[in-house]
Amino acid sequence: MRKIILYMTMSLDGFLAGPKNELDWMGGTPDDDEMNKDVLSVMKDVDTGVIGYPTGSGMIPYWAGVAKNPSASKAERELARAIGKLHGILISTKPEEAVPENAELLVVRNDKELVEAMEKLKRQSGRNIGVPGGVRTAQTFSRLGLVDEYVLMVHPVAIGEGKRLFTQRTNLDLVGSRTYDSGVIQVRYRPRTNQERGK
Repeated sequence: MRKIILYMTMSLDGFLAGPKNELDWMGGTPDDDEMNKDVLSVMKDVDTGVIGYPTGSGMIPYWAGVAKNPSASKAERELARAIGKLHGILISTKPEEAVPENAELLVVRNDKELVEAMEKLKRQSGRNIGVPGGVRTAQTFSRLGLVDEYVLMVHPVAIGEGKRLFTQRTNLDLVGSRTYDSGVIQVRYRPRTNQERGK
């Protein structure tokens, strides 16, 4: 069965974005070739990308533009091409009009419908399923126990306040970590099963 991999960038103090969805705190991290290679590897390990609406309706066209932009860096264009190959699924609680041509809209009116849709998607053939955000989608997937593995890129900056990934206690097992010259740390966690929690 396919796995759901949640990939997110976060600050050292555990925020995915500032109080008003600010992401400027990521701009101070120096470019890092090894980190870029690992990010690309994560993207190539999945063939489906699930993202919340409206975040995805802006993100998909943005990366399509980067792939064709000669002034973008080589790393940016490679990542954009990898993202462009994904089957994009935008999730919303209601029908939407602004859906990119190369993506599909999945309307799920409540938690139960989302869980059922993701279980069905996991049973389909293919590589793993990536969830790169946005914040509400990441929080929901975590809260509902839909994430099989977390890949978190922790940047060397604390922002003091903002929007967190975890909204409830979540027991995790560390399955991998890597440090980069930029100061970013990649950590991989898998949720503990109910049986493991009792140990």
